[in-house]
Amino acid sequence: MSFGKLLSFARTVAFRLTVWYAAIFTGSTLIAFGIFYLAMQRGIHHVYLSPRSLHELLEAYTGFFAYALGVIAVGSVFVGWLLARRALTGVKAVTQTAISIAGHDLSQRVPVRGTEDEIDQLAVAFNGMLERIETVLRSMKETTDNIAHDLRSPITRMRGVAEMALFSETSPEGDTIMAGTVVEECDRLLGIINTMLSISEAESGLTGLSCEEIDLMVLLRDVCDLFQPLAEDRSVSLVVDGPAALILRCDRHKLQRVFANLLDNAIKYTPENGRITLTAGGNEREVAITVADTGSGISEEDMPHLFERFFRGEKSRSEPGSGLGLSLAKALVTIHRGTVDAASDGKHGSRFTVTLPKTRD
Repeated sequence: MSFGKLLSFARTVAFRLTVWYAAIFTGSTLIAFGIFYLAMQRGIHHVYLSPRSLHELLEAYTGFFAYALGVIAVGSVFVGWLLARRALTGVKAVTQTAISIAGHDLSQRVPVRGTEDEIDQLAVAFNGMLERIETVLRSMKETTDNIAHDLRSPITRMRGVAEMALFSETSPEGDTIMAGTVVEECDRLLGIINTMLSISEAESGLTGLSCEEIDLMVLLRDVCDLFQPLAEDRSVSLVVDGPAALILRCDRHKLQRVFANLLDNAIKYTPENGRITLTAGGNEREVAITVADTGSGISEEDMPHLFERFFRGEKSRSEPGSGLGLSLAKALVTIHRGTVDAASDGKHGSRFTVTLPKTRD
């Protein structure tokens, strides 16, 4: 073994644990032998032994002690090395897994031995961190693919309009239509980008809350009034059901956006002569608001992905939208320390329930 390898080995935790174990065990043995030696030399053994016999016994004892101490020192080093290696087996597994991850293999996991000791706890925590990283990277890839897909359509349309303007002779009315198309697509792009930024800021905790005490029932009625013309165009009735007043401390504008997104989705997927009901209630700790519609419902396959960015179920592809509304709603509810849940049997409408705490401790 080269000097460099020896120096590297001397820096390992296993080496240090071995040295400490051997030193402590050998030192303890040395102290025990020393105490026994002093006890024999000055203790009660003088009563039973002559000075000559005691001297011979001490010499024999010293020789045996020197031999035994050497054996104990070597044995303690060996035992200490085995114990250190066994104790650090889990750490070695974590290290090997980390090296594999550095080689871009995120599927690796540290084996959990089931001993529930500190090494097992480290392995469980490490595996949890890996799963989180893998989920984030997968989400980033899916988000990037979805952004590319959603931005391609308006950009392609604007390019087509620009080419028509370059290579064809159009009337002033045609130029106005083309300009209007470009503005519309630009607004759509800006809407997607601004919504993405809002979601990212909310999820990262960068969005602050301007909290104030509001009457939640007033807010819900205002949102319904805003969407009443759209609902009437689709022959859908809007109903608000709840107490006369429901006081909540929250960010008014962010909650308006939450319920506007939920209501907009409900109107899109509710057929003519359908009904959308906003029901509010609460207790001393929290309030719950349910947006229920009589639409075609949400399929069981789509349910786990509803709040993912850019996700659009099979039934929603025929409707305009970017697939970001529910993601934004969930992010804004989360920074209020609340939850939003969806329920549907896949045939007879859907229900979105927003639960918000009354206090922000």
